[in-house]
Amino acid sequence: MAMERLMCGSQQNLEREARMVERLVSMLGDDGLWWTGECKGKPWLGEREWRPYANVHGQGRMMRAMIAWYQYTGNPAWKERIDRLVDGLDRVMVMHKDDYAYFPTGGWIPHMYFQSAYVKGRGWKDTAEVTTEKCSEEGSLFNHQAAVAGPLATWHVLTGNKQALRLSGELVRYLTKPQFWADWTGGDYPGVAGAEHAHWQGHFHGYLNALRSILDYAVAANDSRLKEFVRDGYEWARQAGLARIGWVGDGQGCGCGRLIGLAVKLTYAGAGDYWEDVDLYIRNHGVEMQFTPEDISYLKKLGDGKPAPPKDPTATTQGVIEAAIGGYANHVPPDKNSWSLCCSPHGNMGLFYAWDGTLRYADGVAQINLLLNRASPWMDIDSYIPHEGKVVLRNKTAREAWVRIPLYVNTSAVECRIGDRKVQPEWFGRYMRIENLKMGDVVNIHFPLNESTEQWTAPPAQSGYVLPLPAGTVYTMRFKGNTLIEITPPLLPGSWLYQDRPEKYRTSRA
Repeated sequence: MAMERLMCGSQQNLEREARMVERLVSMLGDDGLWWTGECKGKPWLGEREWRPYANVHGQGRMMRAMIAWYQYTGNPAWKERIDRLVDGLDRVMVMHKDDYAYFPTGGWIPHMYFQSAYVKGRGWKDTAEVTTEKCSEEGSLFNHQAAVAGPLATWHVLTGNKQALRLSGELVRYLTKPQFWADWTGGDYPGVAGAEHAHWQGHFHGYLNALRSILDYAVAANDSRLKEFVRDGYEWARQAGLARIGWVGDGQGCGCGRLIGLAVKLTYAGAGDYWEDVDLYIRNHGVEMQFTPEDISYLKKLGDGKPAPPKDPTATTQGVIEAAIGGYANHVPPDKNSWSLCCSPHGNMGLFYAWDGTLRYADGVAQINLLLNRASPWMDIDSYIPHEGKVVLRNKTAREAWVRIPLYVNTSAVECRIGDRKVQPEWFGRYMRIENLKMGDVVNIHFPLNESTEQWTAPPAQSGYVLPLPAGTVYTMRFKGNTLIEITPPLLPGSWLYQDRPEKYRTSRA
């Protein structure tokens, strides 16, 4: 019966998936663009008089989704759709000038999140080029316009589409204009040419969007200067907030998710080794901001004694909390108690990049970068961290493994066994090399898992962006390995974030 229910549930998921894909594809126009048209009962799509419209950020997201489906299915219909979307962007929505291109911000729809929308039959209201990044949705040009150049570059890498690479390069040359970086009022920071090193102030997610797209193009074009530019921008970004635990910007779930994605992609590109950062981010804010079943009782208590919401035929409170489980919180005033369509996909994007980076495999070699639980066709990882300094590798097809040991571990104290046999692996930096593996081998890795106490200060808010942490507050953080197990004072007055961790991680046995 359990298997029958599982198969039934899987079939239902496949059917839902098929309906969702069909719905999205139906929104593609003859010009290749992705249009928002008639959708009854969805007032958040804007006034009907402005539809159909093509949202700039939506074009980038749709392209990424279609690229994923093309890789997943191999169906040539996806290639045809993506090629048409590339051509539609190039011919219809983008303004070309000199050697660069940009999307206007002067749309017809006079509401937040609709300003960068091309209205069918009307085009753009104003095609003027803006001179500051601090404009458009949420006060950030990049937040909704920097998401297109990246998938264009990725599409060229996958298929060789030269139009996509050219357009991506034109958009990136716009994104990297000095006027959008460094201090937008003074033009620079003391003692450094900040605009050349991707220093910035402002909308955290917007700039991370831009850096990811620039990196995608840099990889496609093999542009080492741009790779260094993105690396500088990431190094700058990780100084904001309490980046030690992944709290950046205003602590939203999508900020940490984007930071993880950028750190992993930089490491893949060979522009740095940021696995230690990723381990810290994912073990702390990368999972702390996700709504889990343990949060249900707390979330329901927030509504105790409060009046019922006004009657609205398009709204419901039935099952809302349960439906949000797995999503990510968007604000923390002072706790995670609100959900949005921005933070949930981007927070989960961070989970994906951490999962993907945990284990990489090629030509019989398993490279383990993060000591997290991971099942794969090549090798399974059972991690006992942060309760115990123990990791078990269950080999399937690998002939050797390269295992990265975190910075908090003294490599001389690491013990390794294959079955009952003690082995002495070779060391290459933080990686130990375990050779001559056979199918079915079980590798046990042990090391001391010590606690440490650190103090970090909440910095002042950046200009143009709200940082909810009380500036100047000194936080005392207790870590077990890279996992925060206690923080005092609470992140915000009255906040329960991280407050269950002393009990959750007190045991030294997994």
